[in-house]
Amino acid sequence: MNATVKNEYASGGSVLHRNISSGVQQYDKSQRQEQWSLAKSVPKIEGLHQTSGEAKFINDLPTFPGELYAAFVLSTTVHAEIISFDAKEALRIPGVVAFYTAKDIPGNNDFMPVKSEFSPNVEEVFCSGRILFHGQPVGLLVANTFETAQMAATKVRINYSTKPDEPIYPTVMDVANSKRHDRIVNIDYGFTGKSYSDSVTEPSMNVSGTFVSGGQYHYTMETQTCVCLPLEDGMEVHTATQAITLTQIAISQMLGVPENSLNVSVRRIGGGYGGKASRAVQIACACALACHLTKRPVRLIMTIESNMAAIGKRYGVVSSYCTDVTNEGQILRLRNEFLHDAGCNTNEAPDFMQGYYGNCYNMDVWSVVSKTALTDSASNTWCRAPGSTEAYAMIESIIEHIAFVTERDPVAVRLENMPTDSQMRPLLQSFLVDTEYERRRCEIERFNLENRWRKRGIAIVPMKYPVAYFGTLHALISIYHTDGTVAVTHGGIEMGQGINTRAAQIAAKVLGIPVEKISIKPTSNLTAPNDFCTQASITSEAAAHAVLIACDLLLKRIEPIRQQHPDVSWEQLTQLCHLQGVDLCATAMYNGVELPSYNVWALSCAEIELDVLTGNVLLHRVDILEDAGQTLNPEIEIGQIEALIYDRTTGELLTNRSWNYRPPGAKDIPVDFRIRLLQNTINPTGVQRSKATGEPAVNMAVVVLFALRNAINEARLDAGAPREWVPLGSPCTPDRILGHLGNSYDQYLLH
Repeated sequence: MNATVKNEYASGGSVLHRNISSGVQQYDKSQRQEQWSLAKSVPKIEGLHQTSGEAKFINDLPTFPGELYAAFVLSTTVHAEIISFDAKEALRIPGVVAFYTAKDIPGNNDFMPVKSEFSPNVEEVFCSGRILFHGQPVGLLVANTFETAQMAATKVRINYSTKPDEPIYPTVMDVANSKRHDRIVNIDYGFTGKSYSDSVTEPSMNVSGTFVSGGQYHYTMETQTCVCLPLEDGMEVHTATQAITLTQIAISQMLGVPENSLNVSVRRIGGGYGGKASRAVQIACACALACHLTKRPVRLIMTIESNMAAIGKRYGVVSSYCTDVTNEGQILRLRNEFLHDAGCNTNEAPDFMQGYYGNCYNMDVWSVVSKTALTDSASNTWCRAPGSTEAYAMIESIIEHIAFVTERDPVAVRLENMPTDSQMRPLLQSFLVDTEYERRRCEIERFNLENRWRKRGIAIVPMKYPVAYFGTLHALISIYHTDGTVAVTHGGIEMGQGINTRAAQIAAKVLGIPVEKISIKPTSNLTAPNDFCTQASITSEAAAHAVLIACDLLLKRIEPIRQQHPDVSWEQLTQLCHLQGVDLCATAMYNGVELPSYNVWALSCAEIELDVLTGNVLLHRVDILEDAGQTLNPEIEIGQIEALIYDRTTGELLTNRSWNYRPPGAKDIPVDFRIRLLQNTINPTGVQRSKATGEPAVNMAVVVLFALRNAINEARLDAGAPREWVPLGSPCTPDRILGHLGNSYDQYLLH
């Protein structure tokens, strides 16, 4: 850098420099010495096969004789009624076999057949009347090849009624800004604290603002996929789903066939995050219909463009809050009204949010009002940590705003609003020491004074995450008498979270054999009938619990033979059991009502660096402390811990592929990533004294946004911008960041 450049401007001459990433993983081994098969470092069972490309997913199934390919025909408008279809051009294309619509469905045109508080409404497999959103599936094109099906699907002409002159509202912000009250549904999952009042008599400061969080696509490596095969007694369904039971019921009712005629199986799926819970059922129904009508194998693989257009995403949210606080930041009264983006249907509204609103704070003087907006987009659905992500982001953003107005450290404001007996208090104090928060904050202040075009920020977020069990889930275990190997199948779906590894470790520990003797088989509706969807980070524990019960049943049968032959090997023991007619196959069921709920406690700290000239951000360091109880597999638990734009004239999704919708990449991983599992903790009510991981940690990601805001505030100070609250939400892209910095051309100086 030229010596004439002023030191504080020098940072503007280079891009953000990223060092090689490093990480620290800490967990307590000593407390689990007696649980050798759990304490032992067991790599993920499928890990090597996945990294080598040998792991088989649905679309890796071999091509079957006479197989056909299917592709959705999607609507090209919104609000209009379908009058008819003209498929003549598509059907003239060589290789095209058929085009199906709602009229070809022999049973119910509804892929959400199980009506409950989460899914009270019909959702059509193919739209039969009024178009609800641009990109809604209206039919299915079937052809001899994937390419032909995709191309021919675009040639089907849809004849619509005259489109009404009605505004299009693709997002919740559009509904909120338009004040269209007829688009708002009162699905009440709010609450009012016992001491809440509309006004306060004590001297106070008023803090009010908004928080906006946009939708989020489930960016899975595998799009929605299904392969169906006709059988002599029904159909075999291989589908990338988190919910085999719902899939079985929906296909049965759509085709008007018995449920026992359907064989639904899943070995693994290429990521889910909730996007393959109910949404995958629509794809399975469409594929099954084509298989049923053609009597041939059918493969339906959605392209990423059709996947993003037709399938719902995370519920977006707009929050409006008003609070009265003391000079120290204690909340005297808080009212938070928020509006959720349901898409075109209110199915799967996250009304379980109530348990997350308050985080670890005193809620007696709070009032939370929830409403849901119907928008002209695909019906939104559960996405990783649904409901809780928005809930924690809202309250933590309010806490940050209070700290900004009162000019206090956000950590002090958080402590001001925690109950005196909260378990979080000692954890937070210890975390501040472990992360060297005060020292680093002082260093960041000095760095910001010395650099005009680089700014750093640091923030801390605590979390109290309640976990409640529900549903039922089976496990079946078979011991093979000759070599003593064991096969396990359970009702959970492996989608990268390591559920199979945990199940194998539990079986090995209870049976007293090496993990290498355990093999995990695919999930099937034959061995896992009526099981609940894999979701909410509890399925790994549910599967482990069912495996544990089944193993205990086997041990009780084996024990008399073991007592007669105490010195024989496991292999000899299983042979003796077989010779004496002992049943070496057992099934068991986890029932959610059998296990009590508990809380997961966690903290996160993020330090970022901002390039004030470009809006780019470097995540310098992230520390996470999480209470995982007596973890089943620390490596896997640590691994679990480790923006949408529409054309407003048509409602068409424009960010429909990786070219214009950008997921986090390798350089978004923290340069310094430190994960620590809380030591000397046991969950006495959990499976093998463990706790859930995965979804809890996701809720603390908002800490990065807060650290970024602190850096933005420093940049605004240098730019001479007024000191005012910066309402950051998600997505938070470089262009949006630049809009907050207050830069002007006359500030671009060298000396």
